[in-house]
Amino acid sequence: MEVLNGEWVFSSVLTDLKNNPSEVAYSERVCPKHGKYTAKIMHFNGSEIACACPVCEEEQKQIDQCEFERAERKRHIKHCEECNIEPEFYFKTIADFVPKSDSQRIAFEAVKKMISEKHGKIVLLGGNGVGKTMLASIAAKELNGKIYTMYEISTMIRQSYTVKADKSELEIVRSLISLPFLAIDEIGRSKGSLAEQNWLSEVLNKRHSRRLPFMLLGNGHFKSMCPNHGCNKCFENFVDSDILSRLQSDSSVIMIIANDERKTQGF
Repeated sequence: MEVLNGEWVFSSVLTDLKNNPSEVAYSERVCPKHGKYTAKIMHFNGSEIACACPVCEEEQKQIDQCEFERAERKRHIKHCEECNIEPEFYFKTIADFVPKSDSQRIAFEAVKKMISEKHGKIVLLGGNGVGKTMLASIAAKELNGKIYTMYEISTMIRQSYTVKADKSELEIVRSLISLPFLAIDEIGRSKGSLAEQNWLSEVLNKRHSRRLPFMLLGNGHFKSMCPNHGCNKCFENFVDSDILSRLQSDSSVIMIIANDERKTQGF
């Protein structure tokens, strides 16, 4: 706000006048809030413009900056909600992930490459708190995609069978196929039924064909690393042979071995 002929007006109205003043002078003025200050006075076609109190201007800049930051924070949170990201990862970036083991470093580099190239397939397996979900959530934010658990997707599909369902199973599967990025977490937590394997196979095969990036996450392990040479936590129990073939040929398949950070300070 500034003063024109004794009246406060919006600065945007005075832009042309200030850019082309006919006379410039300085005069002492009084701000109702901050007292006396030296104002720059400009004259143009009989109109007088007095620059506003510098303290008021600085306060307004700070208010505008705070409002901008609040708006940006709301926009960012809304984006994270749309990506189905958990609140603990809303403000995490790739720079916040600090690898503490060789396998974490490999996973970190693979995700950075995926974000940069907007392409790729990554499988991350490992125990709790090793950073799998954090990395996938960061990728979902950066690539405008979504992260779901197997339970969430299975529940959405089961609900599609009800009379009041908003979407059919086919529509849900097609939406998963077309996302710019998709991460599926907690593979191995559900039963790994034939129905789950069928829709998972359809989604991943189509995403593979369309060169759309995706990540698969789980707390299990690969059969080759199983101490029992096969158990109910082996990753191979939950995906069909077609998916395994594609993943083994051109994917980053990583077993993360690291400490559980949730037990210490967390990522």
